[in-house]
Amino acid sequence: MHRILLLIVPLTLPAQTYTRGIGVYPGDPTQSFAPSMTADTTTYRNLALHRPAWHSSAYDYNLTAQLVTDGIKDTMLPRWLATSTSNGGVLKRNERELALDHNVVSTVNVSGSPAWIQFEFAGGDGPLEADRVDILASIRPNTQQAAGWTCIVSGSDDGRAWKELGRAAGDDRPAREFKPSIALAAPSRSRFYRIEFQAPSVSLWRVGEVMFFDQNARVEPAGPHHFTSAWKPAGTGEEWVYVDLGAPCSFDRIALSWIRRAAEGAIQVSDDAATWKTLRPLTATDDIKLAPPAKARYVRVLMTKPASPEGYVLSELEVYGRGGPVPRAKPAALGGSWRLERDSLVTADGAALAKPGFLDSDWLVATVPATVLSSYLNAGAIPDPDFGDNQRMISDSFFCADFWYRTEFTAPPTAQGKHVWLSFDGINWKADVFLNGEKIGRIEGGFMRGKFDVTAKLHAGANALAVRVEKNATPGSAKEKTFDSPGLNGGAPGADNPTYHAAIGWDWIPTIRGRDTGIWADVRLTTTGPVTIESPAVTTTSLQGDVTLEATLHNQEAAPISGTLRGTFGSVPFQVPVQLDASSSKIVKEELHIPNPRLWWPAGYGDPNLYKVTVEFAEGTISDSTTFQAGIRQFTYSEDGGALKMWINGRRFIPRGGNWGFPESMLRYRAREYDIAVRYHKEMNFTMIRNWVGQTGDDAFFEACDRWGIVVWQDFWLANPVDGPDPDDNDLFLRNARDFMLRIRTHPSLGLYCGRNEGYPPQPIEEGLRKLLAELHPDLHYISSSADDVVSGHGPYRAQPLKAYFTQRATPKFHSEMGMPNIVTFDSLKLMMPESAMWPQGAMWGLHDFSLNGAQGGASFRDMIDKGYGGASTAAEWTTLAQFINYDGYRAMFEAQSKNRMGLLIWMSHPAWPSFVWQTYDYYFEPTAAYFGAKKASEPLHIQWNPATDSVEVVNYSARDARGLTAHVEILNLDGTLKWEQTASVDSPEDSDVSPIKMEYPSGLSAVHFIRLKLTRGADPISENFYWRGIEEGNLRAIRDLPKVTLEAKTSVERRGDRWVLTTDLHNASRQPALMVRLKAVREKTGDRILPAIYSDNYVSLMPGERRTIRTDLTDADTRGERPRMAIDGFNVKAE
Repeated sequence: MHRILLLIVPLTLPAQTYTRGIGVYPGDPTQSFAPSMTADTTTYRNLALHRPAWHSSAYDYNLTAQLVTDGIKDTMLPRWLATSTSNGGVLKRNERELALDHNVVSTVNVSGSPAWIQFEFAGGDGPLEADRVDILASIRPNTQQAAGWTCIVSGSDDGRAWKELGRAAGDDRPAREFKPSIALAAPSRSRFYRIEFQAPSVSLWRVGEVMFFDQNARVEPAGPHHFTSAWKPAGTGEEWVYVDLGAPCSFDRIALSWIRRAAEGAIQVSDDAATWKTLRPLTATDDIKLAPPAKARYVRVLMTKPASPEGYVLSELEVYGRGGPVPRAKPAALGGSWRLERDSLVTADGAALAKPGFLDSDWLVATVPATVLSSYLNAGAIPDPDFGDNQRMISDSFFCADFWYRTEFTAPPTAQGKHVWLSFDGINWKADVFLNGEKIGRIEGGFMRGKFDVTAKLHAGANALAVRVEKNATPGSAKEKTFDSPGLNGGAPGADNPTYHAAIGWDWIPTIRGRDTGIWADVRLTTTGPVTIESPAVTTTSLQGDVTLEATLHNQEAAPISGTLRGTFGSVPFQVPVQLDASSSKIVKEELHIPNPRLWWPAGYGDPNLYKVTVEFAEGTISDSTTFQAGIRQFTYSEDGGALKMWINGRRFIPRGGNWGFPESMLRYRAREYDIAVRYHKEMNFTMIRNWVGQTGDDAFFEACDRWGIVVWQDFWLANPVDGPDPDDNDLFLRNARDFMLRIRTHPSLGLYCGRNEGYPPQPIEEGLRKLLAELHPDLHYISSSADDVVSGHGPYRAQPLKAYFTQRATPKFHSEMGMPNIVTFDSLKLMMPESAMWPQGAMWGLHDFSLNGAQGGASFRDMIDKGYGGASTAAEWTTLAQFINYDGYRAMFEAQSKNRMGLLIWMSHPAWPSFVWQTYDYYFEPTAAYFGAKKASEPLHIQWNPATDSVEVVNYSARDARGLTAHVEILNLDGTLKWEQTASVDSPEDSDVSPIKMEYPSGLSAVHFIRLKLTRGADPISENFYWRGIEEGNLRAIRDLPKVTLEAKTSVERRGDRWVLTTDLHNASRQPALMVRLKAVREKTGDRILPAIYSDNYVSLMPGERRTIRTDLTDADTRGERPRMAIDGFNVKAE
């Protein structure tokens, strides 16, 4: 079975009061505009239309199972690509487009004498025409050999008989960056092209790009640029494709639309997609009538022998009958409901689409806000791409297209002198907007808002809105990670920035079909008077409560206007008389004094106090108003000594936190999810989140950071130069940058801007960003690169021996990226993939980012489990042992920073999808052991063991000066007996690291023993820590000999309004240690997890006789109607 996202509810159900389930986003039903899936047992229809389909294989990432249920019947043979080389033969599916994907960094290595790379442009209505071939390659030189080179382009119709089409040559040695441009003698329409390299002085050619041109326009033989609605499997033997009708249905007709048919096969049905029953063999009859009707949930076409050399190509599978779910639209913010259609299927223009009454009933029910891909998922048209290998079932070329959104709505009456505005908070990538039969504007860039005065365009009754969302100009080619390698990061969409560049795929996120194009943020109508308020800002001029409030006023009328800008900052009122010329704008500033100011502090430094600010412009009546939260705070900065340091409100600010590569792979987060994720960072004692490459654009993210006291490092939309080209349009980039700065600058959590990830912006963008920041946000600091000059970065990204973090990564600069895999629990693994793929580890682990090689270094993580802990024989056992490494590694990364305290952001703290790497909690919001290791290490006042110096350290990051402390250390044997202890008095100034105790290891220690630390002030505990240590470094296998123990546990469950508080008292009454004790809040009846959950601690270890109390905080909505209870297990703890 394959997991799909499916919610079927009767239409008569009242509004749901509970969240929608673990891993379902948006989780709050009030924040989701997805349709409901309701049973339709009466309408005779094509039950397979827009239902998820699965295949045995697909030739590439375009010709997939999804296309047999998309409602499009094609008859032309699709195009496909085959690539081979002189030294590697035929390339695999995930390699064949590397030299054609608009990314010079993704290379194909060719060698031999001669060396060549060959492409077959198969299928379609004829060969593609080209008149020039440009090549971008790098070489491995052999300077001992003679100079001279030749590059020949040959063509063939059959791959056997070749004709030279053009060549370039030189008497010199090829440059390391080899860039010949070869004009063909005549335009060619060959099926096969071979690029041959001859040069005695070159031992290897790294071919980055082979670019075909026709009359200076690039010819696109690869990627998602050609669309044919058909599934083509990879093989010509036994293959199959099936559709999930969503429920057992009755049907009496099956229709097959072949492009290349099967000579032999069968129609089969099933109720579980595991056991299949043959209805009838395939014949020459493609419109199959069933008498009597069949009843099943799944319908499969099994093929065993093709009728042609091209194999099987099936365009459509239709199943006619009654039953199954259909999407029912939920009213959108505008009041109507949205529909969605692929542009290639729409014959009308925008003006016609934007007229009331246009027939769109056969369009897909859309979700707004949401991406196109999310709309198809929400409507039940595709399988959940997050589960297993379902992403392979979804066509890249289908979604890399322009799409039309359409809705009709009734606008409220517009009073005299009022203006009505249609606002778009975010689309990707570009869009044309049509209202009531005419185009009203255009939006360009993935992070640009659109706001249109539609006062004169609205009708008194029905109104129609149509939006044509344009695909990325350079979407690149889909990637596929393997268990061996994650492949290369990024690629072609960098040319389109600002956009969701990471959607092309990285080693932590798959290629998102369609690259997250769509209307991803809110669309709304608002009403104002003639003067509008835009782009407010608050600047703290002194910590005694002096602030400057700024707003831009726009007079929309062709006559001057006099009025008052007024409002409140907290309880402090203000008003400013304003004169506005006709059709003009004016920036108005007002100096305010807030008595006894409550400062905004980052987490761990104080409370993140916020003031409600209201601003309105009145000219007798209120013309416009806005409300936002502001904070009184001042950041200051130093780059003395070539290292960035920060201060907040006069106190040294030491950043501890993580990178967010992406909020959620399909942009489905809303306010609930951002609040959870950012609160988790606060609970981990983190102080900063880096918005990596600016890929998080929602206002709710910044609002959550304001609320929870998490400082934001804000990147702009430039990945590492190796991970994709520079933007093609600098002006577009800077227009988006201006609008985004104006959008976010009210947030007190913003602390730092950065131009580019691991590199420097192109000079025009660098200059433009500095100019914009000086104009719009001058009180914040800007650095050009995330990993150079005054900061450092570049990992490491794989698990290291613990000492290595202290000896090699106690960084002398603020370090922007360091990480390691973080393995999910077995509970979460069951939500990620089918049981058959869990063990042994293999392809699906690779798809979900656990590759043996690459930056994440899965092989080294496995070695740590095998050598350090004795290995595992099941997935459950392996994920349990992995929590030891999770905890140790994430704790060590932060504890190692005690020496210099310059700041660390781990790579990463937040997952974009169900992954095994670079996270502290998983996609389902379960905190792993890494979460608690990081939480422990990041305490404002912390006691720790330094394995490099063998000393006990007391580290004070943000606890102000702490005096009169006592540090205590114990060494205990594997059976829990005390072998050594030491106590010392400690004073700990803020921003310091002191070492009051030197460790001593007595004789008689067991092969694995424990170090237990406590920091107290009098009788009050301040910090505790617990380590496992092997006499042989890294060898902890002796813990496998510990017997299972039963803990005494008592949990009190208390309802407090909309929350539950569970207080669990643990007591290890046994004579053996209990390691990695895990508390898990579950629903009382079903026993499934309640997530999110705020645990005061977890994965704790208890020595014989030891007690521990842990508090767990839950939201009632997440219990989904059941009383919570606490389940307890652990490494050697009997589950209860």
